[in-house]
Amino acid sequence: MRKDKSNEPDSRTNMRNDIVISAAGVFAKFGFKKTTVDDIAQALRKGKSSIYYYFKSKEDIFKAVVEKEADSLRVKIEEIMASEMDTIEKIRAYVETRMLSVKVMSNYHTFVNDNDVSNLDLIEKLRVKYDTEELIIIKMLLKEGMENGQFKIKDIELSSIALFTAMKGLEFPLFIKSPKADNLLTIIDDMLDILFYGLVIRNE
Repeated sequence: MRKDKSNEPDSRTNMRNDIVISAAGVFAKFGFKKTTVDDIAQALRKGKSSIYYYFKSKEDIFKAVVEKEADSLRVKIEEIMASEMDTIEKIRAYVETRMLSVKVMSNYHTFVNDNDVSNLDLIEKLRVKYDTEELIIIKMLLKEGMENGQFKIKDIELSSIALFTAMKGLEFPLFIKSPKADNLLTIIDDMLDILFYGLVIRNE
């Protein structure tokens, strides 16, 4: 009698997800450098061979963990982009969501800010991937603002980099001081007010 294999793909997917979820907790606790595949296997209560059936290396597991964290953020950003909010409201919502995600994507941000020279290639690949995604989103928002008459921008490329750099500049203080969400939103609002309206009061 043939064994029914119809549920095998689902069980493989579930097992892979279980590995990623367990690994996320281990990476967050010990960091990428100190975490071993043995640690992940122990957290999952499975043999190390079970891990290697789904992933070739610790690096592959880590990339899957980061991608899962990034997927959650992408869903929220897609909702913002498709909303009926005006462009300024969209940018505020995007920046707030993105900055609050620093804690959600703690594995990625900790890894990128780590001085682990042995993994520079992986660090650079991840950094380029997600930095590029962010710049595309920011450019889309600024272009939308220009098209609907809310923004007057001389150079979208430079303006996108300015907003992106401002957000990146807030990441490190977030790791050091870990402000409460309310305080973080106040900081973000102040930053955006400066970017949108400037500091100088002009006489009419």
